[in-house]
Amino acid sequence: MAEIGVAAAEFKLKGHDGSEVSLAQFRGSRWVVISAYPFAFTGG
Repeated sequence: MAEIGVAAAEFKLKGHDGSEVSLAQFRGSRWVVISAYPFAFTGG
């Protein structure tokens, strides 16, 4: 489970335009918001 103040693990995902986006690209930014919809498009 994620905790406030603890760095997130590094990961890469495909962006809406198909390009690869990594968390490391945003290192040094003041804020990064990560949002997930675990049941989106799964029918459950």
